Amino acid sequence: MSSAPEFPLTLADLDVTWLNRILCPPGETLAITDFRTEVIGIGQGFMADLARLYLDHNHAALPSQLIIKFASHYEATRLLAARMNYYGRELGFYDDCANSAGVRVPKIYHQSFDPTSQHFVMLMEDLHPSEPTDQITGNSLEESKAVMLAFADLHGRWWNDPQLKQLSWTAPTTHVQPIAESLKLLNESIEEASVTGRFDRYPCIKHLQPLLPPLFAMEPPPPEPFTLVHGDLRSDNIFFSPGPEASVLPQPIIIDWQTAGIGQPMVDITRWLTQSVSIELRQAHEQTLLKVYHDRLIENGVKGYSFKKMRQEYELNLIVMLLMFSMSMNEIDQSSDRAEALFHAMYSRLDAALADWQVEKTLKILPLMIPFMKVGVWFKSKFKGLSS
Repeated sequence: MSSAPEFPLTLADLDVTWLNRILCPPGETLAITDFRTEVIGIGQGFMADLARLYLDHNHAALPSQLIIKFASHYEATRLLAARMNYYGRELGFYDDCANSAGVRVPKIYHQSFDPTSQHFVMLMEDLHPSEPTDQITGNSLEESKAVMLAFADLHGRWWNDPQLKQLSWTAPTTHVQPIAESLKLLNESIEEASVTGRFDRYPCIKHLQPLLPPLFAMEPPPPEPFTLVHGDLRSDNIFFSPGPEASVLPQPIIIDWQTAGIGQPMVDITRWLTQSVSIELRQAHEQTLLKVYHDRLIENGVKGYSFKKMRQEYELNLIVMLLMFSMSMNEIDQSSDRAEALFHAMYSRLDAALADWQVEKTLKILPLMIPFMKVGVWFKSKFKGLSS
């Protein structure tokens, strides 16, 4: 019989004694006398519960405000997190990569995790007055340029880095679940959507979904090139603070690393450009933003990754996005007032991108290429084994 975790599981469990024990510097006694809480992130964070702590204390080195993060109160979300190791990924990122990530991330004051129950608690820097932009409205061109530069720095820092493969939590999310199980879930999700009419407003998504199951005729190959990816690059996870002038944006601060791991770099870039900017802005500036990202990669020393190859992988990741959103979202709490508008923004922007890139042509060709792709993957694995 496993013992209960020695940390609070919800805000109701939080007390002054635990806060003093956790935040007390070695050899010192903190005097947090009281605290109050404010629930935040409703309709923005779907995988965890968040609150702001206002602390009453007499210690100069301790901030007066912190953010506390718990596992979701929604049981189905915790089960999804367990299956995909989402919570383990975020805590692993902060343990192993945050200090040398190449981008700015929140400071972590404490984190505890019980992998058996999937409950965790994190105390982290409150980024206020920095704040995320509104994903429903969409980001500006200048904000998107700042994100492209930041993620070229992140990806360039970890480009094909063998260290990533030595970490316990970094397995690509596409490789966590057996392919037969993923195919079963996809078919069930497509059938469910046909009954509920979930995609009736998004004609391209609805039309293309029947072309997805044949892609499951082979296991997904390892990402190549690979890097450390965030996996959920969207407005709600990017904080900006006001610059010295309204037109100046400092380096973005990136939060919510629950889908972090090894991935193909376009995973992040495709997510941003199809989720966090308006359809009109993407159509007008998509190639410019891709060029901003690629130029920065080259500045960071990345070689052998042409702009043409990058665009091809961007298009393939549009299909990955389609596949992701075609899966059922029943395991994610969508009960907030904001959730409906947010998902509409994400679906409609992806729908437009799929049409603009004429993805249907690629989707029809890919199943015919799978036998050749299997041979290529086999050959690479054998060659790698002989040369090692």
